[in-house]
Amino acid sequence: MHHDCVPPIVHRDVSSNNMLLNSKLEAFLADFGAATLLDSDSSNQASMAGTDKYVAPELAYTMVVTEKCDVYSFGVVALETLTRKHSAELLLPLTQ
Repeated sequence: MHHDCVPPIVHRDVSSNNMLLNSKLEAFLADFGAATLLDSDSSNQASMAGTDKYVAPELAYTMVVTEKCDVYSFGVVALETLTRKHSAELLLPLTQ
């Protein structure tokens, strides 16, 4: 997801609401309002950003932004696509 960008850009809001399809049904990310550049020389601490249920747990606990945060969010979107359920329906049994 982040291999072509130097320094890496972390979207921080990968969700089904921010995915767009073109005429060939190829998916693209939209809404880069919460995006940030990763600096290899700093701790990359940031405030909470993103859509609930798509935010990586480690970001919520540590407030340290990494590329893994977007990978987690993308995994939730992929799981939604495969199961045809919204993330709230998928994650609700895990919180009970």
